[in-house]
Amino acid sequence: MKPWEILVNEDESDRATEAAQLSALDIRGEHRVLAGFSDGELAGLRLLPEGTTLRRYRLYLDLHDPARADFAAEGSERVKPGQRLVARDGTDDALWDALRRACSHVVGRRRAG
Repeated sequence: MKPWEILVNEDESDRATEAAQLSALDIRGEHRVLAGFSDGELAGLRLLPEGTTLRRYRLYLDLHDPARADFAAEGSERVKPGQRLVARDGTDDALWDALRRACSHVVGRRRAG
């Protein structure tokens, strides 16, 4: 082996691939917010992989913090290990709105009007 060669542990590589492919369907039981969604809807909610840098002013939803609902990123945040974030970009409008309503329901917020 030459000094500049880097070995990649297969287990680490597998975990990175697995994290990159997670959807809300994979973690349904971890979050009350997801209880009322169909398998198809949950499969359409892609979770951001750990280490992903959030894009400035883009909206995200943190499944671990439904009281925060959707938030605009500052641009310096990264997805932490175990954190479950859904990006507004690439998520169906109706599904995003349903997810926001589910967050409000879980934390007991009433709808205005």
